[in-house]
Amino acid sequence: MKRCGLLGRNIQYSLSPEIHNEYYAENEIDLHYELFDIEEKHLEQFINNLSEKDIIGFNVTIPYKEIIIKYLDILEYPADRINAVNTVLIKNNSLVGYNTDYFGFIKSLEDYNLNLENKRALILGNGGAAKSVCCALKDLKCKGIDIAARDIKRSGDYFKQFGNVTAISNIKDLGSYNIIINCTPLGGINYLNESPIQINHLEKECIVYDLVYNPRVTTFLKSAQKFGAVTINGEKMLKYQAYKAVDIWLEYDNV
Repeated sequence: MKRCGLLGRNIQYSLSPEIHNEYYAENEIDLHYELFDIEEKHLEQFINNLSEKDIIGFNVTIPYKEIIIKYLDILEYPADRINAVNTVLIKNNSLVGYNTDYFGFIKSLEDYNLNLENKRALILGNGGAAKSVCCALKDLKCKGIDIAARDIKRSGDYFKQFGNVTAISNIKDLGSYNIIINCTPLGGINYLNESPIQINHLEKECIVYDLVYNPRVTTFLKSAQKFGAVTINGEKMLKYQAYKAVDIWLEYDNV
């Protein structure tokens, strides 16, 4: 049986093995999905040993979505535009990087029949997931995009092409936004009681989207619900990006 999995750090909480392996069983796909939870100092060793472990590809999560790029041979669209990778295909001894977060985020919005054209968006965070969401919002024709991060120096110039970049501490009024997306790990299983920002006011029917999916209702979403927001967690996005990754692996390798 060929192998695939999720590369990251401190990811024992991940639902990805459950999602993937259930999907493989239902569709009679001869693959096994597992967690590759490794420290950065062992990352190069992991990459060098892929061929020996019968691994056909892997997903990438925090904190390696950008770091992984230096080990790749090819970047496919939209990973080449986003400059962050969450899916890797091993093809003819080359490593090919993809970004299925982009597709998963857009597909999840379609499930809720949400139209973001001419809407104002606030993205919290400036990592690989935030890059994917920024590109998706731009393509969905958001009128304005603000990016707020704890460490704006880490952003470089990348996010400036999408909108205003500022420190989260500078965001005082959330009432002007139609959608707010948390792209940080805050509120997740490793940061349970934390929230990326304090909510004191929201636009009527504001969409508050947390990419965190474990727990399903984070501190951030609980706070937003008190203001009557439409709240979405990252579970649908997780599933859709996973299915897209499987399509990529199977299209090349007929498992």
